Amino acid sequence: MKKIIFLTLLSLFFVGGVVGISIAGYGYHGKHGYGYGMQDMSSLDGNGDSQISFDEFSAPQMDRLKSAFNMLDTDKDGVISKAEYDEFLKVHGVSPESES
Repeated sequence: MKKIIFLTLLSLFFVGGVVGISIAGYGYHGKHGYGYGMQDMSSLDGNGDSQISFDEFSAPQMDRLKSAFNMLDTDKDGVISKAEYDEFLKVHGVSPESES
């Protein structure tokens, strides 16, 4: 069970990291302009200081992680219980009893 929780969280962080790296390397690889789905810098610059801090840069990924956490925390008590996680696994076709 711990292995599945770890792998789920690891994959969420990996996806967030890939998105962040993709955004960071966008101009570096010669794809200038915003025609490829890239956002204007101002959309990431939350305080309008023409600089992007790590907190501003990571906010979209953190929002997605928080949404994923909230989806599993069905009783909204701020923690994911074994019962909540087991239900998540069942919904996705995994038998909680088969994992340890």
